[in-house]
Amino acid sequence: MEIHVSYYHILIEVNDHISTIEQSRDIEIFDIVELQPCLHSILLPYFNEQVIELEDENIEYKDILHLEVRQTLLPIEHLIEEEQRLLPSDTDITISAYEIFNNKELSQDVTTVIFDLLEAVKIEP
Repeated sequence: MEIHVSYYHILIEVNDHISTIEQSRDIEIFDIVELQPCLHSILLPYFNEQVIELEDENIEYKDILHLEVRQTLLPIEHLIEEEQRLLPSDTDITISAYEIFNNKELSQDVTTVIFDLLEAVKIEP
């Protein structure tokens, strides 16, 4: 019996307060196999409108413009390599994670499902 592992990818767009110009930046956490650590450090705090604690910084809820959780059946690098191989050899296009995430056959947005489950079980931080 074959066991399928899902890979989760968390994409966070945040306001960047480094300069006086309003800018945003992306934080990408790829190839998450075990969601529990992210549940407590990212997903629950976001759900409860609290500070998200990442390894190298804390992000205020008000600074988060968008948070998305994507699911794939293979690590993102494998999917990128496979899609790159399918391109004609004379093509100068480079496949990125965002092309993978926009392909409904390779990736699935599970953000709503996760937050619906958090709402249903009402896990406290």
